[in-house]
Amino acid sequence: MQIKAHGLTDQGKVRRENQDAFFIDEARRVYAVADGLGGLPGGADASRRIVELLKDRTPRFDSGGNGGDLADFIIGINQIIANESADAYPITGSGSTLTLCRIVNDQLLIGHVGDSAAYLLREGRLEKLTMDHTMEQELISEHGEAARQHMPPEYPHTLTRCIGQETQLRVDQTRVQIRPGDRILLCTDGLNKVVAEHEIAETLGCDLSAEQIATRLTEKANDQSGPDNITVISLILSD
Repeated sequence: MQIKAHGLTDQGKVRRENQDAFFIDEARRVYAVADGLGGLPGGADASRRIVELLKDRTPRFDSGGNGGDLADFIIGINQIIANESADAYPITGSGSTLTLCRIVNDQLLIGHVGDSAAYLLREGRLEKLTMDHTMEQELISEHGEAARQHMPPEYPHTLTRCIGQETQLRVDQTRVQIRPGDRILLCTDGLNKVVAEHEIAETLGCDLSAEQIATRLTEKANDQSGPDNITVISLILSD
């Protein structure tokens, strides 16, 4: 299976700093987006440090290390970030989201912490493959969609899990069978909490290159005031 991938990160139109980062290792078919926590110091440092650690650690996949278990891989990164951020910011620490994907043959492996996201578009149908670790999602999971009516405005952006805050971390793992014709999107919430899912699906489904898709999605978020940093990785699968 052939994979065309392109990553793009943009500051947006409101934030003074880009605290997002992304990682692409085409040889090992590993892709990740990270969104540093804006409410804590050092968010940009945390997301960029994650990318540094991914560069250092993904070669271990060559020897079969970690197999399909991305949880152990992410937990190892979390322990380093948590220790370093506790030293740098002893009162608050720092943190970041991390949505990490690895493609092995016809399997898409996902490890996920936070509220960045992974999507699959197949035959025009968009499926979100990750669940947000936010107070909003916890309330909705417990009480249903009606909980939105009484949702405090900060809850959609209040994380319940992230990289760097706790040495003990639960990582969501997902495995999806993929096939030629599929399109995959990784993004931070500066995209999918700004651009509607039907617009994301429409753009992913266009006859565009991976680079053009990433650019168009970023433009769509900025056209809606670009309230947050925007990071996108688009992947096109073919024979």
